[in-house]
Amino acid sequence: MGETEQRLVAAAERLFAEHGVGAVSLRTVMQAAGTNVAAIHYHFGSKEGLLDAVLRSRLDQVAAERQAALPAVDVTVADLAHAFVRPVVAVLEAGGEHWIRLVGRLLATGDDGLATLSESFLRRNAAFVALLERLSPGVPRRTLNFRLTQAMHLTLTVLGDIDRTRRLQASDATTEEVVADLADVVTSVLAGPPTARST
Repeated sequence: MGETEQRLVAAAERLFAEHGVGAVSLRTVMQAAGTNVAAIHYHFGSKEGLLDAVLRSRLDQVAAERQAALPAVDVTVADLAHAFVRPVVAVLEAGGEHWIRLVGRLLATGDDGLATLSESFLRRNAAFVALLERLSPGVPRRTLNFRLTQAMHLTLTVLGDIDRTRRLQASDATTEEVVADLADVVTSVLAGPPTARST
């Protein structure tokens, strides 16, 4: 991706996260990126193309890190939860807080881009889903997909604004402590009710 494209993606990521996709004009993105009027149409074709580029800019990173975090043998639901949460933490540490907030916003509001996100999530995380199915014998795929969606929403909500999480709890927990607590809750979400747990 060239320098102009990177500036447009970074500006759009921040503006879409702060105001919502529908509330941000292409002209606003271009001004924030310091580009000319034709730049978005030249590089991305449309606002939808720009949003797609913003979403995909970090999805490959998350999916690759999630796959790498999965143990080769003896996987538990707790392993899956850590492999689910840690790649999003890596995005946060790489300066991707706006991306996390944007994706969380899309999940919460059903705004433009949700279809791209849903399709991409299941495709890029096929190995993860297969392991969860193996650890959840007899649980319908619909239920597993629901658990995954809720785990993703929770992870993005917490990591998209850790300071808010601290304020809600009147806590001075470190980021690592928040992440550890989050991984515990995601483990419970993925495992389902105690009677359904096999690990």
